[in-house]
Amino acid sequence: MTRSTSNSSQGWTVQAGDSPGQVILTGEIDFVSTPAVREQLLAAMDCDAREIVLHLADLNYIDSSGLALFIEAKKLLAESGRTIRIADISGQVRKLFNLTQLGELFGLTE
Repeated sequence: MTRSTSNSSQGWTVQAGDSPGQVILTGEIDFVSTPAVREQLLAAMDCDAREIVLHLADLNYIDSSGLALFIEAKKLLAESGRTIRIADISGQVRKLFNLTQLGELFGLTE
């Protein structure tokens, strides 16, 4: 069952997908929204899945604070022997991951 948490008035949503460990982020993540997104992302990661899979196909924008959040999530998961990867990503957000050379860190290929 899909669980949804959002702040659509601010333009973002975090949903736990149908399978444990799937997390769907949509909208825009920026400096203002990152603390709330962080809270919801960490809650979504609180499951028994060994791998968290991020679905970012409908994430239209992310700034450096959002990228830092993903790096923090990766570090937290690594501490317990878990992993995180990006399954799908919007073209605009992919450009930022490529520009910052973070794509490989999250399993993205060119």
